[in-house]
Amino acid sequence: MSAILIFIVFVLIGDTIAVGISALVERFSNSASLLVFFALFAVVFWVAWKAAVFVTERFILKQS
Repeated sequence: MSAILIFIVFVLIGDTIAVGISALVERFSNSASLLVFFALFAVVFWVAWKAAVFVTERFILKQS
């Protein structure tokens, strides 16, 4: 259960950053900002899962 909660936190942080980057790209091109957001959105899920597993194994399970 803790891995899922950590994953959600990482996804929220990552998607917030993705929206910010997409907003910067939108100043130059509307269609490019959509592509950038979709790419970052997919990458965030992969990175967030890897980070959540790392944090859970390293810090949460180590305490048990």
